[in-house]
Amino acid sequence: MKKLVKIALVLIIVISVLSSFVVIAGAVYLRRYKNSRVDPSLIEIAHRSEKTKFYCYDFSDRNGRVGQAVLVESAELNGEVKYKYAPYNEIPEDLINAFIAIEDKRFYKHEGIDFLRTAKAAFNYVFGSGDFGGSTITQQLVKNLTGNDDFSVDRKLSEAFSAIALEKEYDKTEILEMYLNVINLSGGCRGVGAAAEYFYSKTPSELTLSECATIAAITNNPSKYNPKKHPENNRERRDLILKRMLEAGYITDYEYRSAVAEPISLNPSQKESGGGINSWYVDMVIEDVLTDMCAKYNISRSSASLMLYRGGFKVYTAMDAEIQAILEKYYSDIYNFPIDSQGKLAQSSMIVIDPYNGDVLGVVGAIGEKKGNRIQNYATDTKRPPGSAIKPLSVYSLALEKGLIEWSSIFEDSPIKAGNGTQPPWPFNADKTYVGDVDIQYAVQNSLNTVAVKVLDSVGNEESLSFLKNKLLISSLDDSADVGSASLALGQSSRGISLRELTAAYSIFQEGVMSKPRTYFKVTDENGQIILDNSPSQETVLSRETAAIMTKLLETVVDSGTAQGIISLDKTIAVAGKTGTTQNNCDRYFVGYTPELLAGVWFGYEYPKPLDDFGGNPSIYLWDEIMSEIYEKTDYGKASRFAIPETVQKLTYKTPSGELVKNGEAASDIKDGWFAFNENNN
Repeated sequence: MKKLVKIALVLIIVISVLSSFVVIAGAVYLRRYKNSRVDPSLIEIAHRSEKTKFYCYDFSDRNGRVGQAVLVESAELNGEVKYKYAPYNEIPEDLINAFIAIEDKRFYKHEGIDFLRTAKAAFNYVFGSGDFGGSTITQQLVKNLTGNDDFSVDRKLSEAFSAIALEKEYDKTEILEMYLNVINLSGGCRGVGAAAEYFYSKTPSELTLSECATIAAITNNPSKYNPKKHPENNRERRDLILKRMLEAGYITDYEYRSAVAEPISLNPSQKESGGGINSWYVDMVIEDVLTDMCAKYNISRSSASLMLYRGGFKVYTAMDAEIQAILEKYYSDIYNFPIDSQGKLAQSSMIVIDPYNGDVLGVVGAIGEKKGNRIQNYATDTKRPPGSAIKPLSVYSLALEKGLIEWSSIFEDSPIKAGNGTQPPWPFNADKTYVGDVDIQYAVQNSLNTVAVKVLDSVGNEESLSFLKNKLLISSLDDSADVGSASLALGQSSRGISLRELTAAYSIFQEGVMSKPRTYFKVTDENGQIILDNSPSQETVLSRETAAIMTKLLETVVDSGTAQGIISLDKTIAVAGKTGTTQNNCDRYFVGYTPELLAGVWFGYEYPKPLDDFGGNPSIYLWDEIMSEIYEKTDYGKASRFAIPETVQKLTYKTPSGELVKNGEAASDIKDGWFAFNENNN
């Protein structure tokens, strides 16, 4: 007996401790979540259906931001999501009842949470499938507005308290209206208005009972119950919904039997949501705005899409309409591009940036007529190794800045690792030859791999990688996989980088300032309130002297190096730049700039393979033809030569020693170079 008493006491103590723990934990959760609520801006936007508009500027002074905002008439939000707002009074009773019958039959009785369903769902979560489930329509509205749908107790608690808060602020009619206009109904449709048009070419008020149940069936699993792709799955759930509607008294037995007898008969809309095809630029802006909204407001992409597509915002872009038109016209004509021995086109992309502030002035993402919205853009979405185009950024600029090299510094063009019977020497140059002692100018001009690796060694791999990632904002580089010479000196990065990131990084060679590329200035609501402010993001990463010397070095690439004889624009406007060819000749680049503009071109196949059928580097002549047209047809060209600081001088040095020629000294083999002024080389 005493033993049983002891056991009972122990059980009581254990239960008391556990109960206390549950009470304390519950109190902690209540304090944490009692103030949970949906961002009011999302609620407000859920009631809207205004189109967002895009503007560009007609600048009389771009740097001074003097100009007039002009509506981009052809720009519309379309392609990824279809929205068509349906006011509550235009949504038929059958459609409302279909959703309530299958999703939340006690919708009109609860205050945000159906405790009976929640208890059952909790039991299933612990002892069954692990799927919490049990959400009311109000909770589903919260999930759709916030985009938070991870399977966790934490999320469910936050969602539940947010639903309770919603029910206190809005009546059932308002909640239903918001819910029915934001739910995912497959095919890119958000809301019953878009679904009715997409599947039936109707407005919601024109839907039959069977069609209402068909649409309501989708929301449980939009992929599985899409009536276009899986009509049998949809019909099975449609019939279940009709049965639930009958049981709830929403329809008569005759209506039920008539509706279930109907086949899944669709009449899909032939209209493209939103109308036409956007420019490559507008697509790029949409992506940037969505990304920035997610970051600023800590919301999901779906919530950001809701805000952008339904908010009636005004997006003020950095696009130069004239440059964009030139790019789009040139790239839409496939006859401007070479073909391979099989008569097939490769692919190409180009981006033009203002190097002084980072404004993206124009972009084109592929060759040929653009046939869709939000499609693959080879300038912004695609990441490929940059090849030798990385060398000025990762190697030479840093070495100059740190005083490790200057224009006339001598390095031996020779392999670091000698070859053997099975392995060739490493690294090898593009022409597989070595020429012995060379100066930095020759190494840059001819893109010698050997010297790039040796200079990188003096800089330090970790410092080079950090500079690229943290200062030049090349985000795709990997801390472990890209810390080697192959990635940093030869441009064979593990995951590649985008043309946009690569080109923008070259902005440092104008005045030593890295300007983060931006496609828009600001986003406002209909009342002019700022939603996103995209002010210039700039950081000085090099001295003006280093930037000027690098520019002079890169001018020699155009004058007498790997781009020699192809660029014609430099006859009237100074041009500096760097070519790039990746391993196995799968990608070719030219990133070049003038005193006013910076542009990068990529050329390669959609799926990487050698470009052996294309002689030379097509990116160079593409760059030259398009940039020449820009200078011919726009008012750029006011500055024809690069500005050189007074602290940078053109001096003479001896070859092959690299020593500066002193005043009055006679020397036979000499070259001119550019040097930062100091007491020793005055």
